[in-house]
Amino acid sequence: MSRASVAERALARSYGVERTLTLLVGLLALAAGCVVLLVSLGVLGSFRAQRPVLDPLAVDWLQARPEALVKSIVIAAALALFACGMWWLVRSLRPEPRPDFALDRTPGEEVTVTATAIAAAVQADAEQVTGVTKARARSVGDEEQPALRLSLWLRQGTDVRQVWEELDITVLAPAREALGVQTLPTAVRLELDTVDGQRVR
Repeated sequence: MSRASVAERALARSYGVERTLTLLVGLLALAAGCVVLLVSLGVLGSFRAQRPVLDPLAVDWLQARPEALVKSIVIAAALALFACGMWWLVRSLRPEPRPDFALDRTPGEEVTVTATAIAAAVQADAEQVTGVTKARARSVGDEEQPALRLSLWLRQGTDVRQVWEELDITVLAPAREALGVQTLPTAVRLELDTVDGQRVR
């Protein structure tokens, strides 16, 4: 299990797009708010603080254009923002795919392993690893690029390096062999099995 494989797309549901968009929108809103605050306090000059919210140049530009054109631009911008918002909402709320894995696609002899069976087998093996008190596994990715998300709860004092090595040998290697794949990207989350749930990375 390398850091490169852990960072692959199929390891777990990616919220990179949502986080990036949220960060950009937040930064723009923060910058706009700071500018408005500075202007209203007169930091950028008393003249600017007394000017109307809508710049006179913008008002003149709008008045010089036909009303139909302005309305069309506003409607188009509103529809674009609405479409982006709906896309963002649907992407955020869509169910995470849990694909089954086809071992044999020969017509009449198809063999498919369900995502539930893969997760149950990996979870059972992971719970046998030394120092692991509980495990939870989930099959993610897609049929062409299967991947795993694995959460392990460790006893206090457990050697994390030993768990990491044993996990690769006794859990992930057999899983790759059973599925007939060379690589099986896996995101592993380790936690101490304590009251406060201190996380170990």
